Amino acid sequence: MKKLAITAVALIAIWAAVSGARAQTALFIYNDNSGVPNAGTYHPGDTFTFDISLSFLPGGSIANLDGLTYFFQQTSPNVAPFPFSITLRSVSGSSFTDLQTPGLTYPQTLSPANAKDLGALLPGNVSALGAGTYFIASITMTIALNAPTSGTFVLSNTFSGGKTSIITDDLGHTFAIPEADYTITMIPEPATWLTPALGVVALLLVQRRRVLKLCLAA
Repeated sequence: MKKLAITAVALIAIWAAVSGARAQTALFIYNDNSGVPNAGTYHPGDTFTFDISLSFLPGGSIANLDGLTYFFQQTSPNVAPFPFSITLRSVSGSSFTDLQTPGLTYPQTLSPANAKDLGALLPGNVSALGAGTYFIASITMTIALNAPTSGTFVLSNTFSGGKTSIITDDLGHTFAIPEADYTITMIPEPATWLTPALGVVALLLVQRRRVLKLCLAA
């Protein structure tokens, strides 16, 4: 089993003339298949899924794409509470199936980063890939029931420190992936704001009944 790592983020693929070589790029592209692809509005207790694709261009010392290592983190705010947990990582439909962490256990809480490598490499009998955009995995997140009912949170791949997300080619050369964000807007559960409204309606009905009784008594 091969072991190394890569990851993906959102960047702009550019050509750079550095010693006659083009610059390598690797971008994470998120798509939750609902509205804005890299953002969503959720309630405490919700579960949501987004797909990760990697846009890759070889260059510099990176000859091809053979695999990746990546983690997710709560980038903003980078302080507690940390209400987000990864509850599933599926590589169904991906070429990258030689998992960095086989038998991954859940939940993987983002506090601020999850504990285990989510990445994978190409199977040993598959040749490394050239430039292109490749589906990596689907990530399912669950929001804690006690999460804040308002505010904005930003989740991203890790891009610094000991858990930096990287890609690797088949010669072992690596390239750190820049930050790619998924933005979450938290709102209260419908019941939270419906309850006061229903209370007002009930009060109006009671008052109406009282007025009706008075009219009948008269």
